[in-house]
Amino acid sequence: MPPTTSRVVPSSDLSRHSADVFRAAEEGPVEITRRDGESLVLTRKSDHERQFTVLNLAADLIAASLGPDDVPFVERLQSRLPWMAFLSDGGRTEFARSIVATARACAAVRDFGPFLVELHEWHATAEAMAAGYTRVEDIGWYDDPVPVPDPRLA
Repeated sequence: MPPTTSRVVPSSDLSRHSADVFRAAEEGPVEITRRDGESLVLTRKSDHERQFTVLNLAADLIAASLGPDDVPFVERLQSRLPWMAFLSDGGRTEFARSIVATARACAAVRDFGPFLVELHEWHATAEAMAAGYTRVEDIGWYDDPVPVPDPRLA
């Protein structure tokens, strides 16, 4: 299991060698130990926000799983994630199965990056379907590459 922090430093290093500590925090969380209190963790804001995003999504999955047994899990999950309505019936079922399996696997390795990627991919699919792209067969595919001008040169 990967460590929760990539480096541990005493609080005095934060003032004496702040550039080194900040550089280390760019690579991963840094635990800052203190003699007079609980340790602190220095991390990137984007990583901190990502953790809250994952926790909110996990709360939605848990809430959906604890609903009444007479309502299918897919419907309970859709009440938490209303954009699922734009997926096909089979798509909603596949999403529910897949996102729970991915969340469990990510928790096992303490890396929720794949969970967020999968969630965003399903959400993008729902957005595309809401915009009218309902069938893959309706999309025009080119057999050979078609050169296009570089828009930066226009």
